[in-house]
Amino acid sequence: MGDQFDAAYDVVVIGGGISGLSAALQAAKDGLSCALLEKEAQAGGSSAFAEGHAAFESDEQEKRGIHVGKVQAYERYLDYSHWRADPAIVSRFVENAATSIVKLREELGVVYDDVQITAPDQPGELRTWHLPEGEIAHVIELQVAEARRRGVDIFLGTPVKHILMEEGKVAGILATDSDGQEVRLGAKAVVVATGGYAASPEMLDRYSKYDVGAKMINVGGPGNTGDGINMLLEVGAVTNRNIGTLLLFPFMRDKAIVSETNCAGMQPYLWVDAHGRRFTNEVVGLNFGHAGDMIAGLPGAMYWAILGQEQIRKLAEVGNEVGLGIYILNYATLPGLPAEIAADAADEGRTNVFGAATIEELAREIEVDPAILRAELDEYNGYCHAGEDRKFHKEARYLIPIEEGPFYAVKMETGIMISMGAMKVDDHWRAIDKNDEPIPGLYVVGCDAGGLWGESYSLPIPGSANGFSLTSGWLAADDIAEKVKEHVLG
Repeated sequence: MGDQFDAAYDVVVIGGGISGLSAALQAAKDGLSCALLEKEAQAGGSSAFAEGHAAFESDEQEKRGIHVGKVQAYERYLDYSHWRADPAIVSRFVENAATSIVKLREELGVVYDDVQITAPDQPGELRTWHLPEGEIAHVIELQVAEARRRGVDIFLGTPVKHILMEEGKVAGILATDSDGQEVRLGAKAVVVATGGYAASPEMLDRYSKYDVGAKMINVGGPGNTGDGINMLLEVGAVTNRNIGTLLLFPFMRDKAIVSETNCAGMQPYLWVDAHGRRFTNEVVGLNFGHAGDMIAGLPGAMYWAILGQEQIRKLAEVGNEVGLGIYILNYATLPGLPAEIAADAADEGRTNVFGAATIEELAREIEVDPAILRAELDEYNGYCHAGEDRKFHKEARYLIPIEEGPFYAVKMETGIMISMGAMKVDDHWRAIDKNDEPIPGLYVVGCDAGGLWGESYSLPIPGSANGFSLTSGWLAADDIAEKVKEHVLG
């Protein structure tokens, strides 16, 4: 590679989230020299916000009396994707995900607290959500420490600008270091693990089915701006047909995920659109991914959750219908809700929570026709008293009348955690070109890699994104190591 590079490695990994760290760790374990470059000041990416990851037939499941078969998971992924997922990639993930559990536990000392599901009332959800002690953020800390111990050179605050090619093969990368200086690193292989494009409104509009990228609230990593995808396209890689897959969910702007007002807004009570009209069976909220897909297509990409004192007392004293992962547990009470929602409504600077003594006053506060909101509420209360929702067929146990004020309206908008499945890869996670051939030395893992997804995130298999990220990372590194040692990488 001569003098054109500042340093040379067997592998350069672009991105310091859980998939990139998995790849870098395995590369080092396999005896390869490795550098990992992360554009943010710290490693982790969107994975740092996650709680757990998926696996199938793991010993952690078995010792808890849980059995989720690999065949069952394989079929569920393909059925849920309407067979838009790639069977070969689904199979390799499903077959190897339990090994990720063993590797994290035996190589990093990860301890698993539980194996759970996200929403007990969601039909058909598989118990695949392996929850490590300290959540994924702690796993990332352990990965970083072990990677450094094994000799991986980790460069933070160092965005990669281009993948460099020579004679159709990977040659290295061009980056900018934390001092703004250009850095050129040679590499036999490059692994792209940049986490997708959830933080790029322009790419959200270009690739997804929704034209509301600027309205989406990004709760994942701020660095997920599609850099790796654009670099891959620049060197001839092609996109997966499911590049528009997003993990969306209802969320309050300017609120933390532990907010009890935010949780109240997700409950399956009465939801109305920007015009004050009820638009769905609110039980869709038990699968927050489905709810996110729905509200992204509504006027303004939002809805108003209408609450009376009946709902607020139920949530505060009896418990919620659906929580928010480990942040607010399913069925937990929300004791701080009465005070929090009242304070939110009294805050003159807040435009997403309003309170009023009457429904007509509330309608004026949220700028909808009072007659429309009153008619919708009266119809809904009639269904509640009859115990039968004749419009959207919601189960009777969720039909709680809204009659006692003060009443509140909580504005829930479209939140986005991650995008997934952008690039076409084979079952060794090699980037594919327009001739359906792998690009020598170029790999794509984690949320940048396609193959596991259809049009929606597979929420009935909780932990899929992190499980796929962990597993694709080390499998790609193993493939690189094998090819480097056999001198067949190109």
